[in-house]
This record gives sequence, structure tokens and C-alpha cells, in this order.
Amino acid sequence: MKARMLRSLCVFVLLVSGAAALRLPGAVHATSAHSYAGKRITISLSRQRLRAWLGNKVLLVTPVTTGNATLPTPTGHFQIFAKRSPYTFISPWPRSSPDWYPPSQVSFALEFLGGGYFIHDAPWRGVYGRGSNAGSQPGTNYGGTHGCINVPYNAARWLYYWADMGTPVHVVR
Repeated sequence: MKARMLRSLCVFVLLVSGAAALRLPGAVHATSAHSYAGKRITISLSRQRLRAWLGNKVLLVTPVTTGNATLPTPTGHFQIFAKRSPYTFISPWPRSSPDWYPPSQVSFALEFLGGGYFIHDAPWRGVYGRGSNAGSQPGTNYGGTHGCINVPYNAARWLYYWADMGTPVHVVR
């Protein structure tokens, strides 16, 4: 009798544990294509918002300022490939250009796309979030950036120490 109950219990355990791996056609499962295991950073241009994720858990949400209409922040999938602290930006534009800026030092810079696209703090900026990139003069509170992603100092510091080289960065409209 005990042996029969033990066999029944084993069959029940196998069925229950096997059910977790069972995939029924058309069913929705928790392990979908939108499950992530590691660190990643997402930036929404329309919301002017950055989120830092560990798996499917949001660890940081911060307002940002991104490129304006004439110098937009590129969309796509990228990776952090350089981290610099401190870092001084030097304008690639001549002084006669309306896009020129003086040497500008930041405390924390994470480069995600060649050509000088960074996530960084911006000590010259006091406004972040929706509307902060609507103007036409980059580097002003409402003029957007030259294509970088400006974040408040505390967020830049946190990201600098949290993000590893190779951390995915996904910029969406």
C-alpha cells in the first residue's frame, strides 16, 4: 500500500513539475520575449525619461533632456562602451556656428554611441523632462542637447557606478 501511494505521489510531483515547462499553443507565459535577466537602460524621447532596469525591476527613474529637432538623439539599441569621470566636452563646431559651445566639464559620462553620444550630468542645466528639449539653442534650459542625454547629477553618479561596460541602452521615440 505504501509503495503504491509513493508511486502515485511521484507521478503527481512529476506531472506538477512538468506542467511548469508545458507550453500550450496560444497561451501566454511569464517567460515571454519581454523578460530580461541583466542590467539595461531605456530612454523614452517622447516622455523625456530614463529608466534603469535589473531584470524586469525598475531601479531608477529620472527625467532627462535629449537632443532638439535639429540635433536629435539617435534611436536604437546601443551599449555603454566608455565611462569617464570627470570629462570635458570640446565643441566639434567652429565658434561661428550657432551649435558651438565652450569647453564643458561634467562629472560622469557614459558613452553609448560613437561620435560623442553620452548619458551625462549637465551642471549648466536646471530643467529636465518634457519640454526641456523643445527649443532651438542646445545647452539652455529649454533648448535640448546636441544629441546627448542629460540627466541630473545624482542620477548620473548612480548610473556611472551601477552600469557596466556593455550595459544595453535602448533609445525609443
